[in-house]
Amino acid sequence: MATGIFGVVVVGTVTAVVLGTGGRSGAAATYATVAEGGVTATAGAAGNVASADSRDLAFSTSGTVKKVYVKVGAKVRQGTRLARIDQTKALEDVTAARAALTAAESSAANGTSGTSGGTAGTAATGTNGGTAGAAATGSATSAGAAAVGSGAVALAAYRPTATATPSTRPSTTKRPSSRPSSTRNPGASKSPTTGKSGSPGGTTSTAQLEARVIQAKNTLTQAERALAGTVIKAPIDGTILAVNGQTGDTASASSTFITIGDLNELQLKATFSQNDVAHIRIGQEAKITLSTDSTKTYAGSVTHIDANATTSDRLVKYGVMIAFDDVPSKVLIGQSGTVSVTTASAADVLYVPSSAVRTGANGASTVRVRQGDRTVIRTVTVGVRGDTYVEVKSGLSKGERVVTSG
Repeated sequence: MATGIFGVVVVGTVTAVVLGTGGRSGAAATYATVAEGGVTATAGAAGNVASADSRDLAFSTSGTVKKVYVKVGAKVRQGTRLARIDQTKALEDVTAARAALTAAESSAANGTSGTSGGTAGTAATGTNGGTAGAAATGSATSAGAAAVGSGAVALAAYRPTATATPSTRPSTTKRPSSRPSSTRNPGASKSPTTGKSGSPGGTTSTAQLEARVIQAKNTLTQAERALAGTVIKAPIDGTILAVNGQTGDTASASSTFITIGDLNELQLKATFSQNDVAHIRIGQEAKITLSTDSTKTYAGSVTHIDANATTSDRLVKYGVMIAFDDVPSKVLIGQSGTVSVTTASAADVLYVPSSAVRTGANGASTVRVRQGDRTVIRTVTVGVRGDTYVEVKSGLSKGERVVTSG
């Protein structure tokens, strides 16, 4: 029983110490006074300096590099030629495409298909070298007007001349048969067919000719685009940041060959945790410190927040761009630094040290307040939570003392 009673006494004694001193047994409690002023919440991260507008440039087709016109560090104007690959095939394709377009346009203008070299609607050649007329009907009554395809000639009516002496020998000349000849001119058996549009031996419709012109134009456009893709030109005014090849190298299509950037607008690209980025907004003020001189800070502001996260070592982070208000004169691309973004602030408010505020499982915030010779727990409403101080909207008065440790 003595042991049990002693245990209760000890517990009672310990409880009295906590309430009486605000600290653990054997440890003195520390206090802070509720003060009035400003509270600022920030989010910090590390990153590297980058151009606000940088472009990775590539050829649109593979080929041998014939010329590189610039070096790293060169300042160029928009439209400046930067590099070129072999253009032989691209030029040949453009020449062929232009010729095809000219032919297609000529055919469309003359109303011909341009496939047989002849003109639609002209007479077709007969089987024995004779010409089948466009209006030939093949009728036997047209003897003397239509050529006989077999080479036979229709005889004209026989009339002896006045000077001819009658022969005493029996004539071997056969009288023309009254029976119709069975010989037909194959070329005159049918009138030349005009057929349907696009059918063998027929004419080509206007729509088809126009379609060929359009197709030729498209082919030329593609060839000209391919030719343009053999040259890299500067899309902006800027500085050459990287050249990934030299004359004689083989450049791959869509593989970055030159990088250009605008050094007049530099930013620090930093990666923030998903908890911090939830409080970051475009336009928020920031302070940037470069690794080359940690004693100086540069003013900046948030200009961009990545929509997609990156995951490394199970940590989810988001890229954030912070622009310098005034770009330092000696800052370098890729230079490392840190940034502190102001995510919230409050002026002329009551505040206490962050260590004085405790948050329960239900989300309620409490502080321990020293009243005379005892400590009481009080629920408070908080506002801006900074790294060092917390804004107290209600529950405390200026000058009161709160327990910060113990």
